[in-house]
Amino acid sequence: MSKHAVVLIALAALLGGCAGTQYSNIPVVESGGPLTPGVMRDNRARQTAETKNTGTQVTGAGRTQRDDADVVQAYAVPSAPIGGIKVYSPESQPVTETNRSERTSPAAPIGGQARLAADEQLDGPVLALLTTAKQQQSGGDYNGAASSLERAQRIAPREPQVLYRLAEVRLAQGDAGQAEQLAQRALSYSNGRPQLQAGLWDLIARARTQQGNTAGAQEAERRARVNL
Repeated sequence: MSKHAVVLIALAALLGGCAGTQYSNIPVVESGGPLTPGVMRDNRARQTAETKNTGTQVTGAGRTQRDDADVVQAYAVPSAPIGGIKVYSPESQPVTETNRSERTSPAAPIGGQARLAADEQLDGPVLALLTTAKQQQSGGDYNGAASSLERAQRIAPREPQVLYRLAEVRLAQGDAGQAEQLAQRALSYSNGRPQLQAGLWDLIARARTQQGNTAGAQEAERRARVNL
């Protein structure tokens, strides 16, 4: 037999052996036990059902992919307000009684700048005594007016209006020195009250004139004009 015939017979035997070999499915082990083809089909069916319910697809190497429903899409923000949503604007805020009072109410005085511009803003007892003193002074009863004002001074010892009225009475009684002292004391309590300060400096000027202090009277008159 020739060498070529031997080679052909060997190849034929080799091919026949390969064709006759049967391969079996490699069992997949999960949780420590092999899975049969039936169990594997059930698992695949269960995973498919869960994928449909949750929108998640299982891929190789244990990774998951979200379906198209979970893809984040960017949209341009609309420039106009969405229907039903009102944009706040101070001009569009409805005017109520509270808002009107807040807009129209004047600013409150700061600290010691607050002042009483009229006698009517004094406390009740002090105002009553001042009114009585004015009536007594108008009737020529300077002693009675001085007594009423001294009572008011005991109630409000630092009220410059009381001191101012008492200084006027003393000046009318001819006691220019005490009138000037009372007016000077009232000035120390009248910060932030320019009209009252002007009246006090005018009273001081008259008191100094009665005492013969012409230069001092002119200085007091100048300060009175500054505060007007």
